[in-house]
Amino acid sequence: MTKPLLFKKAISRITFLFTIFLIISSSQRTYSQNYKNELNNFLNEYRTNKDIPSISGGVSLNGKIVWLEAVGLADIENNVPAKNNTAYRIASISKAITAVAIMQLVEQDKIKLDEDVRTYLPYFPKKRWKFTIRQLLNHTSGIRNYRYEEFNNTESFKSIKDAIRVVMDDSLQSEPGTKRQYTTLGYNLLAGIIEYVSGVSFDEYLNKNIFQPVEMTSTYLEYQPKIIFNKARVYIKNNFRKIENAPLADLSIKFAGGGMISTSEDLLKFAQKLMTYKLVKSSTLDTMLIPTVLKNNDTINYGLGLNFDIDQKGRKYYGHAGGWNGYTSELLIYPEKSLAAVYLTNIRDRNLENPAKSFVSIVLDNNFDKPKKSLADRLLGIYFENSIDSSITKSEQLIRDSSNTYKNDEDEIILFGYDLIATGNYSDAIYYFKYLISKKDNFAEYYVGLADAYYKDGNKGLALRNFRNAVHLDSKNKYANDMIKKIENE
Repeated sequence: MTKPLLFKKAISRITFLFTIFLIISSSQRTYSQNYKNELNNFLNEYRTNKDIPSISGGVSLNGKIVWLEAVGLADIENNVPAKNNTAYRIASISKAITAVAIMQLVEQDKIKLDEDVRTYLPYFPKKRWKFTIRQLLNHTSGIRNYRYEEFNNTESFKSIKDAIRVVMDDSLQSEPGTKRQYTTLGYNLLAGIIEYVSGVSFDEYLNKNIFQPVEMTSTYLEYQPKIIFNKARVYIKNNFRKIENAPLADLSIKFAGGGMISTSEDLLKFAQKLMTYKLVKSSTLDTMLIPTVLKNNDTINYGLGLNFDIDQKGRKYYGHAGGWNGYTSELLIYPEKSLAAVYLTNIRDRNLENPAKSFVSIVLDNNFDKPKKSLADRLLGIYFENSIDSSITKSEQLIRDSSNTYKNDEDEIILFGYDLIATGNYSDAIYYFKYLISKKDNFAEYYVGLADAYYKDGNKGLALRNFRNAVHLDSKNKYANDMIKKIENE
């Protein structure tokens, strides 16, 4: 074969391979741009359909933040738009950060997970049972959670030790290791342990060992008097489903378990470092992701400050969700895909679903469920504009609607009845729950709703009868059983 012919064939192969490369590269760029467009569209549609002030979202893939966006208003009253540098309260995502701090000290052999907590907190009084650092991390220590007056705490605690005093004199709720009782207040003890063994404040430890190394430049403990620039204001919805300011809360009662603020970008940086073992070793992270096993051998998919599970596609993920009055959040990490997704909002509301999971589906599957509007909210609006009969007629239409614009599951159907109760329209709530029972008389929750409406209307006899009807259909309905006992003892 002549040299010119060989040369032509070589050029032909190179041209072919280059063409294939261009096609693949173009396809990858197109898909990348498509999922970014889909993510942007989803975020805007989510904010509109869920009727929330703002939402911030982000995705990290293969060590790079590939998408970051915020829509809506960080401050409604002053018309301040949410931006990528808007800082939100991250609620219980704080627990994952505190857990990493504890595990760093475990790696340094300054803490032993199965040691008595009082070894590191000698000022904490002796209880009926000993409990360990591991049990604090996985919520099996027996330490209680909030009491009602602590739900929206307004007291400023001067130190971590002062916050620990909130539970210091209380008995343990259960024998450690026998029951999982989620407790944000229990994480205060972990912050105290960090201070005791490190010799510096909890705030200083986080800044030196997590925030600064990870370049989390907008993550802080939220001290109430401190001015924090670009911080989102927080909101709730009232009984009439209108947005209003959330109650004032001082987060110094729960810094370690729910008192941090951050941005989507910072949390994605944290996720990147965590899944690449830059914050703790691989073996340490494995330990954090071991399921909690109670003494009765029940297993819970919560390890040491991290939730974990497998999604519908069989993919492993871990992370943490958060929510309290005025804020909702979630951080998801898919280690096998080198992917992390996060969302932060400045409102606490029902049926917000999980936009972080939708971000994952958009990027990995090029598929997602569109965010739906609230059927209950729509029916309540119709009720105040027209009548209960108009709401019922509209509910029948919307439930049959094939466009899937509204979330129309049993929860939403029942919620409208409870919205009538919450706004003081007891007789119409009774009428509505009777209508539901006429359509489906074997569903316990409809009878519970009817019983609650009667109870609020002052008719304890009919309330008791319908709670008993609910128990007849569902003997394990704890709320109905508790209400029966309450009414019988009144």
